[in-house]
Formats: sequence, structure tokens, C-alpha cells
Amino acid sequence: MRSDILSNASRAVRRAARWLAAPALALALAACGGGGGGGMPASTSNPNPTPSGCSAATCGTTVVTFTDATGDFTTYTVNVTSLQLTAKNGAVVETLPAATRVDFTQLVDLTELVTAAQIPNGEYVSASMTLDYTGADVEVDVNGTSTAAQTVGTNGQPLTTLTLNVELDNAHHLIVNGGTLSRLALDFNLAASNSVNTAVTPPVVTVQPFIVATVVPSATKPIRVRGTLVSVDTGAGSYLVSVEPFDDQNTSRGQVTVNTTASTTFEINGTGYTGSAGLTALDALAAGTLTVAYGSFDTTTLAFTATQVLAGTSVQMPGMDALYGIVTARSGNMLVVHGATLQSHVTFAEQFSPKDVTLSIGSGTRISVAASPGAAPTVSWPSVGSLITAFGTAGTDAGGNPTFDATAGFLRLELTSLWGFPTAAASGQVTLNLQSIEGFAPSTFNFTGTGGGTPASGDANPAAYVVTTGALPITQLMPPPAALSAGTAAATAATSGPATRFVGLVQPFGAAPPDFNAFTLVNYANADAQLAVSFGMSGSSSGFTTVSATELVLNLAASPSGSVHAIRIGPELIDLTTLAASPTIVPSTTGMGPFGIRVTQSGSADRLMVFDSYAAFEAALATALTGSTSVLKVVANGSYDATSNTFTAAGIGVLLQN
Repeated sequence: MRSDILSNASRAVRRAARWLAAPALALALAACGGGGGGGMPASTSNPNPTPSGCSAATCGTTVVTFTDATGDFTTYTVNVTSLQLTAKNGAVVETLPAATRVDFTQLVDLTELVTAAQIPNGEYVSASMTLDYTGADVEVDVNGTSTAAQTVGTNGQPLTTLTLNVELDNAHHLIVNGGTLSRLALDFNLAASNSVNTAVTPPVVTVQPFIVATVVPSATKPIRVRGTLVSVDTGAGSYLVSVEPFDDQNTSRGQVTVNTTASTTFEINGTGYTGSAGLTALDALAAGTLTVAYGSFDTTTLAFTATQVLAGTSVQMPGMDALYGIVTARSGNMLVVHGATLQSHVTFAEQFSPKDVTLSIGSGTRISVAASPGAAPTVSWPSVGSLITAFGTAGTDAGGNPTFDATAGFLRLELTSLWGFPTAAASGQVTLNLQSIEGFAPSTFNFTGTGGGTPASGDANPAAYVVTTGALPITQLMPPPAALSAGTAAATAATSGPATRFVGLVQPFGAAPPDFNAFTLVNYANADAQLAVSFGMSGSSSGFTTVSATELVLNLAASPSGSVHAIRIGPELIDLTTLAASPTIVPSTTGMGPFGIRVTQSGSADRLMVFDSYAAFEAALATALTGSTSVLKVVANGSYDATSNTFTAAGIGVLLQN
């Protein structure tokens, strides 16, 4: 058996770079209001999920957001049928007006605003989420192929529905007051919730949902607010939307106001704008037009400020299907799109495609560039390695393979993420030993035709992939950690630089070198890392050697052969058993929590406790680790310093069994 951390990066990691162009979003408490007509479907349901008897004095608005931690899935789509809050006095409130179909792999680097529900005033101490696996689409990567998996419970039986109760931190209950805005953030941790066995056919995913909930979430991920336009206030620099998350165009989940600034970028009906010009263009659209805004959340002021807004046909073209994915080859105007998701214009349902999609573009295809209003792209710009969103007509060829015709449609180049080891640097330029583009190994791509001149003379070479960096501080890339020379998936020579992530745009097709134009970089010291250690299905009563107020140390000797015990940083896998000692896990001093402990108890309901401070978490963990308690799994997210062999954790999840 191998767990999720040991295979290729999830589709979420690959797709999430689409959202990296948008680091901020503004949201404020809004009054109730109606929707309008326009080209997109308007909600016909109650605009706010409002319990009977609610008024401005007796109820407040609670914004609920979903996010996720990475896991080994190409898609993980289930129905969330209920999300209930329990007050201190025992009262229970339902916050979802209808079942919500969620692909959790989309939420690794993104937070989705799910509802802005009217909640009766009170102090809420726990949340309860019900997941329906009937008709779920859960697929894992098996040797480069997306393969449907069977989901089972810990008893080995196929799953139907699961309900998990989450206790909020005693020091941070959800307080709801009339006329105010509060927030509850839920994180469905794929790595902690699932164990994957790809040694059998079909693969088997054993599910123990691990969900944490907090009212003081970190602000490290961009937030997406999706909904239909209600009204625009150009004077205030804001607009009002009726929330419709996850491409759900049937049920409104309340209304919110999205604020903008002079630097907010807009793409409206395929045309780019910045600042007030974008808001003016938005004001010209009909009520009911679909909008999407991305950004970050201010946890102190409960204010959100938008940096990227999409609207109209830039979100969905009437009568056209949608395609999202990564271009892995191009010949003329025929592109191969891998890891693709297709969305029907009839049902608006998304469907992950395990097969490559052949995309046709032409002179009639409108092209735009995400978050770049001033760009003037042509049909030659989409190249090998480009992350794209396209609108057109989905179909199949004579062999039943998926096709997509965008010759009379639209294509947007999204910001793309890649990882590599720097091997040479010059002014404004770095050469990489390329390790992945959007999580896919270089062997996935056919770079033929990417270069100019005679055939193959300038084609991109993964062993010497040239990235323009402008004013980015590439000279500050730290020396490679010696500890990574063994046990990694992509060991590097001592003369090369550390694993580095760049975000930007691929050079237009036929115009390389350079091969990639970077806007941002994340070097090894700041890269997101995930540590996961499994102690088998039965667990171990000696899973920790140290549990203290300052650190945790895992007993790797208690992790059975074949179980997971690794740190993943981008394309790198560090097998912890190859290190001289188990890493010391220390709490982060910034952006901490939440921390969770799930205790499986024979003969009684599982208990999931959440803590917003490491101190409270450590005290509860020390108390829970009795001689009869087994440690099943430990998952931590943060950053890893190989020189000191220290993992700095922003969040930790521990699964225990009594």
C-alpha cells in the first residue's frame, strides 16, 4: 500500500496556478436583493438561506469557506449534502440550502466561498458535515494514467454517506451577532483523510474523513467568490453578487459585496481592463451575468479586496462548453490537452477527462492572457506547457477520444507553475533542469515546434530550460541542501541550485528560447512542504518519541515497511528513512493552525477536536496518548529546512485509535 504523498502531484496542484494571478478579494456584508435577467441563468431560489424568524437584529451573516490540503488524486468529487452548526445551547442550524458537488482537488491552493448564510445569533461550538459518496468520482494517478478508484470505509465496505462532527477550539467559538459578518473555514485534508492502495485493481481508497474547522484561518490562499451579478456601485468601487459556488448555477447561497481597487484587473467578455475602467465595463452588463473574483482574506478586519475579476463570456460563453487543462503538444493549430476538465454548457456539470483532449484553434479563436489587460496575444501564443481555459464545442472523434473545437470560441492563457533545479544564471535569466510543469514530469510533454529556426534547433530542452526572470532575485537562491542528495525523487548534483518554483507564462509557440517568462519565484526555503507518516492500519502505540510544548518527533522505526514516511516539496520526495534522524516538527510562529486530532473509538462515535494554538493541541495530544492509544497517521503542512532537519508546521493533523 502507498499513501497519497508518494505519487505524482494532484490535479489540484496543477490547476491551482490558474488562481495565482489573484492574490486578493474583497467581501462585505450585503443586503438582500434580487437577481436579474441577462445572458446567464439567474437563481430562482431564496437569495439568502434564512431560517424562519430571522431579522437584522436576531441573525448575522456567516461566510463559510472550503479549502483542502494536497493528496494523491486527479479528481476527488463528492456531494456535500449538509453542513450544520451546533450552538452552545444545543440548537442546530443548517447552512447549506442544497447539496453541493465539490471536487476537493480544486481547493489545494484555493479557498472557495460556499455560502453567506443568515444564522441566528449565538455561540456555536461545533460543525457537522455530511458527505455522500454515492456517485462520487474519485480517481488516482497510476503510472501516469488517471484511474477510477473504489472508496471504502475502514471496515472495507463501499461508502455511501459519512457524517463527521468537528469540535471548534474552546478559545475560538463561532460568535454570531445581528448585523455583523463572521467566518467559518473548513479544511478537508485529503492526505489525512485517505489511504490509497494502487497495488490492486481497481485502486482502493480507504476513507477516514479528517476535517478541521476554524474561525481564525490563515490568509495564505487566494479566495474565490463566484456568483451572478446583482448590481454595481462605481462610486464605492464595488459590486454585489449572488453566491453560486463550484459552478452551481441553480441555488444562490446568499449575497456578498466584492470591493475593487485601482490595481484590480478585469477580464470582461474577453476584453481586459484595470481599476475603475473595469468596474465601469462591469456596470454595463445585465444583472444575472456570471462573475468570478479571486483574492485574499483579511482575517483581522473581515475585509476582502479583489485583484482579479472575470465576468460574462470570460467565465462562461452561452451555448459553449468549457475546457481546462495543460497543453502537452502542438502541431499547427491542433493542441493536445492533458489532465483536462470539461464542462457542459447545458448542465454546467464538470467532468474530469482521463484521456487527452485534442483542441482545435484557429484565426477565429479569441485569445487573452490572465491578469494581463495590456497583452495582445495571437493564436500562436498557446504553447507546450501552457495552462489554458477554452470555450467551444466538446465532442469525440471516430475512435471515441475527446475533442474540443474552439476555432470560433475563446482561449485564455492562465498563469503556469513549474519546478526545476537552477543549473546556470545570468542577468535576468536562469537555466533549469526542469522537473515538472503543473505537476507533470517533462516526459509528459512533446516540445517539438516550440523553438524558432530550423526544426528542433530552438525547441525547449528540459535539461536546459531557459526562464527569463526580469528583476526577480535569482541570486538569492540558497545553496542546495546536502541532505537532499539521497532519497529524493529528483536528486541533483552539488553544483545545481535548490528546487525552485516559478510562476509565469510559456513563451509563444515557435518563439523559444527563452522557454518561459517568470513573474514570481518560490525558492526551496519558502516552498510549501507536506510531511506524512503512516503507522499502518493498526497503528503504533509508540508513534512519537517526543511530544513537548516546543516540538514533536516521530518514531519512524514504528512505521511499517511499505507505509508512507516522506516529505514532499513540489517534485521532490524525501524518504524520511534515509535521513540520519527523524525531522523535528516545530510550530510556526506565524500563520499557525488549525491543528486537529481525530480519535477513533471502538463502540462509540469518532471525536475530532480542533485547536487554533499549538499549545492547546500539544496538551490534548499528550493527554490522548495513553498506553492503549495507537497513532495511525500524522500529516503536517509547512516548510522544511534540510540543514537543521527541522519541519516548521503551520498545521498538523493526527489520527489516533483507542
